[in-house]
Amino acid sequence: MPRIIPNLWFDTESEEAAEFYVSIFPNSTVKTVTHYGEAAAVAPG
Repeated sequence: MPRIIPNLWFDTESEEAAEFYVSIFPNSTVKTVTHYGEAAAVAPG
């Protein structure tokens, strides 16, 4: 069976969503969580 490596993007509640998906798919893990500061949330220009 092919391996699935998803990349999820959420504006809010992303960690909760990731934990939900990990709970329903066997042998799944969250490998990396990256937090951005307030400055990164604003589009330039």
